[in-house]
Amino acid sequence: MILISIILALAIERLGARDAHWQIDHYSKRYLKMSQSLLDNNALLKSPFAFALWALLPALAIYFLMDFADFFLFELALNTVLLLICFGCAKPRALYKGYLNALTRGDSEGATLYALQLGQHRTEDQQGGEWVGQTLAWVNFRHYCAVIFWFVVFGAPGAVMYAVVRSLFDEAQHSEASVLTRRNSVLADMLFWLNWLPARITSFGYLIIGNFSKGTGCWLKYALDFKTPNRKVVTSTALAAEQIEQIEQQYAGCTYEATCMMRLVKRNILFYLALIALLTLFGGLA
Repeated sequence: MILISIILALAIERLGARDAHWQIDHYSKRYLKMSQSLLDNNALLKSPFAFALWALLPALAIYFLMDFADFFLFELALNTVLLLICFGCAKPRALYKGYLNALTRGDSEGATLYALQLGQHRTEDQQGGEWVGQTLAWVNFRHYCAVIFWFVVFGAPGAVMYAVVRSLFDEAQHSEASVLTRRNSVLADMLFWLNWLPARITSFGYLIIGNFSKGTGCWLKYALDFKTPNRKVVTSTALAAEQIEQIEQQYAGCTYEATCMMRLVKRNILFYLALIALLTLFGGLA
């Protein structure tokens, strides 16, 4: 059930599902709008614990809904649809395509703008910056790897839990007037802990399907680190495992670096699908 749902969701997401109704942001914004007055006026929800519980309510609702799903086909369809919505990667996918098109026509300024919209905080030329390939590895982690991890652990409620917190955090970051802005630190803490273990597991996958010797030192450096941002763990290990740093000067500002990293993250997802299949085969997963 778990493996079939993941494969179906990935296949459907790859073929289409670009409409807003297939994106978790659409539903999290509606949930936020419905709760606007409650968040503004209810003193109880001003406490971090109560607000965190409010953010987890959609996952609890899905849990009780799944409790009534005794029919196999209904449960399979519901799992697939919820996973598809939780992936919600239509916007990053469109921005990535725009980035590649800009590079192809030699528009470096346009490519930089697309990269910044993808989530690149600083370009590779700036201090503390990162390569676009690293940004793509982080985007892939947030929209696929972490969602799949929590789906395997807790089922559809786990995927919804992570996707809703991720979406609310992004909304708080991008909208200064949002009621979430005042609670940004709570969402940041929730997302940090939700990302912590998946980030280490995903990074370990990069070692297996990438350059093990190059990436091992980087992974071990952050394996039990509770202070380093999860983004740095994922992006640094991915870069070391793919060895882009050895040829970055030659291929800076072209599609090679980005496509290399995309091949790495796609291989990583296939690796974990194979691992899930083995666990399912030997009874490790129900």
